Amino acid sequence: KGLGEMDWDELRSTTMDPRTRSLLQVSVEEAAIADQVISVLMGDDVEQRRNFIVTNAREVRNLDF
Repeated sequence: KGLGEMDWDELRSTTMDPRTRSLLQVSVEEAAIADQVISVLMGDDVEQRRNFIVTNAREVRNLDF
C-alpha cells in the first residue's frame, strides 16, 4: 500500500507517530544497491531474477519491502 492509499489512522500509527516509527538514514551507495536489487526482483528478466534468488536465498535474514 502506498502512503497515498492509507487512511489517516493507519498513516498516523505506522508512519507519523514518533513513538512507533523507525527512521533510517540511507546513503547514496545503499540507494544504488537497493535500486539494482529492486530492478532485478521487479524486472522482466525472469532468468536474472531466478539466478539472484537462488544465489542469495541462504543470506536472507529479514525480507521486508
